[in-house]
Amino acid sequence: MHFEVPKAKTFKEFGGEYLMIVISILTALALEKGLEYLHHRHLAHDAAANMDVELRSNIDALAKTLEYNEEKRQAAHQAREQLLTGIRGKTNDGELMKRFEQEWSETIRLNMKTPTLRREAWEAAVANQAVTWLPRETLERYAGAYSALRDANSVSYSSAMRFVDMPRMIDVLSNARMGASNPQEIYRTATQVVVAYDNIDNNLKSLSVLLQKVVDENGGAHVTGK
Repeated sequence: MHFEVPKAKTFKEFGGEYLMIVISILTALALEKGLEYLHHRHLAHDAAANMDVELRSNIDALAKTLEYNEEKRQAAHQAREQLLTGIRGKTNDGELMKRFEQEWSETIRLNMKTPTLRREAWEAAVANQAVTWLPRETLERYAGAYSALRDANSVSYSSAMRFVDMPRMIDVLSNARMGASNPQEIYRTATQVVVAYDNIDNNLKSLSVLLQKVVDENGGAHVTGK
């Protein structure tokens, strides 16, 4: 910042020139502050827009994963119900095990997917401190969404696997291939598979609802000042 030393010959002239200098300095500081505010507001706006795009991308990924898992769950559920009908109808074990080998062996197994969920926009906004210029409520919603995203895959998968006795399942399926299993064991395995799909998909559906709520509530909110 540059200013000239007053060259007035009288106190009155000096006071006038001094006042002009002070006004010039205050004006420059105000302009600088205003430009800084606009810059931060622009950063916050861009960060929020990028996070909205990223959250929508994650919602799409969740939808595709849920569609895939639901197809597998339905197939396992139908096989389990057909097997149960045979067991209750006193169908011969050998006949049911033959149907398992020919019709149900590919469906009564865990083949679930978990989505690839992105967090790059959030991490970039944190790194350049753009999030600090978002309105408080908007920031809290984004923080909650990305916190849920951070834990989603590991928490959802581990929660689903609590219902699965994996070593026992492997033993049952191995015994079936050797002709040493029975329909009752296969039914219990199928039940574990269906419950695991139900659990992970319920978690992913809840996450999708949360992300959609954040996108809807924050839509346009980030363009206003703090």
